[in-house]
Amino acid sequence: MSMLLFGGVTFLAAAFRGVTGFGYALIAALGLLFLPSPAAGIPFILVSDLLLTCFLLLDREQGAVDWAVARPMLAMGFAGALCGSLIAASLDDGTSRLLVAVTVFAAACVALVREPPHWLRHRTVGAGIAFIVGVLLAAFAVGGPLIAAWLLAGGRDRRTIKGTLAVFFGAVDALSLAGRAMVGAIDPGVVGLLATFIGPTLAGFAAGRLLSARLSLDGWRRLASGGLFAVAVAGLIQTAVTLGLNFTTPS
Repeated sequence: MSMLLFGGVTFLAAAFRGVTGFGYALIAALGLLFLPSPAAGIPFILVSDLLLTCFLLLDREQGAVDWAVARPMLAMGFAGALCGSLIAASLDDGTSRLLVAVTVFAAACVALVREPPHWLRHRTVGAGIAFIVGVLLAAFAVGGPLIAAWLLAGGRDRRTIKGTLAVFFGAVDALSLAGRAMVGAIDPGVVGLLATFIGPTLAGFAAGRLLSARLSLDGWRRLASGGLFAVAVAGLIQTAVTLGLNFTTPS
């Protein structure tokens, strides 16, 4: 039953990504509660997110990239990903689950902010955020809304934001996987998860793309904001459940 629930979560996460262009890892991470260990689930999310990112970049309408912004983002994101891989290798399952739940809740709350504060626009702040997001992606596969908030606060061309984010996430996901492999933070069980759930993930993404073509801009906004609110609530519940399990499980 738990594996069936995880499959449902990955389908919904990929469908949301197909519609909105973001949010796969944020939603898929909620399904980690149904897996025996996050050590296989987080790499699965990174691989799936990387694959979906490649599909998005093939779409010329969403693949435009602001390279002047992307280059420094990538440099700091890479540094953060290396540190995040080391953190992932040192965490036990219980701590990892709790930190994933807290990160999902915090990231969803950030994503709900429609107008990020202007102080976020500074390049120094952006460099720090890119580093932090690199750490979070490598360790927990979540954190994207933070870098998206920085891009929006800086008044960047919205036509290039999706492509710039896709390049950043794809590159950092790939480096995160390589870093995790080097420090032994990838459970062999990820192969079984990929074999079982990559199909539902791709099916969900395809369904989301079909729905996206039929949605108006207003419908897109309502779906995106409603979905993020639901993720924030689910993340808060997951945090409470994980804390409860940590307190009731004998050490």
